Amino acid sequence: MDLPIPGECRSDPISTTRGVRQGDGLACLLFNIALEEVIRDSGIQTRETIFFKTVQMLAYADDIDLMARTIPGLSEAFLNLEKSARNMGLVINQEKTVYM
Repeated sequence: MDLPIPGECRSDPISTTRGVRQGDGLACLLFNIALEEVIRDSGIQTRETIFFKTVQMLAYADDIDLMARTIPGLSEAFLNLEKSARNMGLVINQEKTVYM
């Protein structure tokens, strides 16, 4: 029996009339599922460490850290992440974004 490849087997969309409350355990789970899809669609390699690649991403809850060896690499990774998030209906909060 062949197992489906992750990301290629999706259910039909469902419509909702009410959301979940902030802080609800289900809200966190649903957000993590959405964020996982955003990260995968961004094309940023999440395996290995910065020693073996040019861009590294760390994500926990609703915080994402991007590190890169070069500024152009960081800019490209950020733009890919922003585009993927926008496609999912998420917006990056510019006021909480920190560049170092």
